[in-house]
Parts: sequence; structure tokens; C-alpha cells
Amino acid sequence: MEFYSEEQAKYHAEHKTIANKGIFTVYGYFGLGILVTAIVALSLPYLVTALFGDGADSSSIYFSIVFGCSIGLIVFSLISNFTAIFQHPIGMIVCYTLYAVCFGGLMSMIALIVGYSTLTYALGITSAMFLFMSLIGYMSKGRLNKWIYYTISIVFALLIAALFNILIFNNSFLYWVVSYAIILVFMLLIIVDTSRIMQAGSENVLENNKTYAVYCAYRLYSDFMILLYYILRIIVIVGAKGGRR
Repeated sequence: MEFYSEEQAKYHAEHKTIANKGIFTVYGYFGLGILVTAIVALSLPYLVTALFGDGADSSSIYFSIVFGCSIGLIVFSLISNFTAIFQHPIGMIVCYTLYAVCFGGLMSMIALIVGYSTLTYALGITSAMFLFMSLIGYMSKGRLNKWIYYTISIVFALLIAALFNILIFNNSFLYWVVSYAIILVFMLLIIVDTSRIMQAGSENVLENNKTYAVYCAYRLYSDFMILLYYILRIIVIVGAKGGRR
């Protein structure tokens, strides 16, 4: 049991308030990214139809926008990482927002293909998994940072394996192994990223460095959306196989 003087107790209370404020900032930006993506995903098809009509030209414009969003995901992901390195808070916010917009464009097409009910089902599963993994990361109190390097290495290895399987092997067993392994890795990434946010908050880094706070939100957002994509893909494939029986 620890005893603090009045001055020490005041310092610890202020320190905890600052830490919590930084953590709330990260999750606020994370929620903003999810909101932007949801708005774009739900409104883009109707917006294109309202502006260009309901015809072949409208469809080609819509698919051109979605293709541009796919390219934008790569571009803004790379720019976000460089922006975080060079410490530009406004640039980081802009890149993160545009990254969320691009993901929204891509998700709008996915929703049209698989249906909003399937997407909602996958979103519910992803949210539950994200919440559970975040809780584990929170309870770790910032002691998992060293695992980030191992996790990133595994992610790259699995992505390369998936690419080779698509281009060369086309092996269904390898496809399922890689898909489930990627889901497990991104679940681990959520734990590690949450743990890192907790540590940064306790050290007042998030409150003093706005760029890093937005970058942490960007990392959480990326973890969530990629996890959603792979879960949705498995649900669709399993559902299609069940439908053929």
C-alpha cells in the first residue's frame, strides 16, 4: 500500500488526467475515422446516382471512383507513415481522413456486392473481437511493445505468402491457412497497438505530440478495417459454400 503526500497525490491525479486525455484523443480520432468511412460507404452510390443519373455513365464513374479509392489507400497509407516521421499534425489529420474516405469508397462497393446485412454481421463480429483484444492490450499496461516488431514481420511474411498463392499456387488449403493466420496476427496487432497507446498515454506522449496521437488512431483504424475485410471475406465464402449444398 502506497501513501502520498497531498502534493504528490495532486501530481499523480493531474498526471492521470493528462494521460486519460491523450488516450481519449486517440480513440476520438479512431471513432472519427470509422464514422467517415461509414458515411462514405453508405452515401457514395446514392451521391453518384444523384449527380450523374442511373445509367452506364453513372456506373463507370462510380467504379472509377472506387478504383481511385483503392489506389488512394496505398498512397495515403505511405504518406501517413512519412508524415508521422516528420511530425506534421495537420498533414497527419488530413492523410488519415482521406485514408478513411478511401476505405469508405471501397467498402461501399463491397456492401453492394455482399449486401448490407452480411456487412453488418461481419462488422458486429469485428467490433466484438476488437473490443476484446483492446481490453487485453489495456490490461497489459504498455508491456507488449517489443512484440510489435515480431508481429510486423509475421504480417509481411503472411502477405507475401498470400500474394504467391494468388499468383502462382492457387492452393485452397494454403488460402485458408493464410487467411486465418492473418486474422490472428491482426488480433495480436490490436493488443500490441493498444498496449503502446496505454504506455504513450502514461508517459504524456499523446498529449504533447498530436501527430503521434493521430498516428496511433490511424494504426487502430487500419487494424480494425483490415480485420473486418478478412472476416467479411471468410463469411462470404463460407456462406457461398453453404448455399451450394
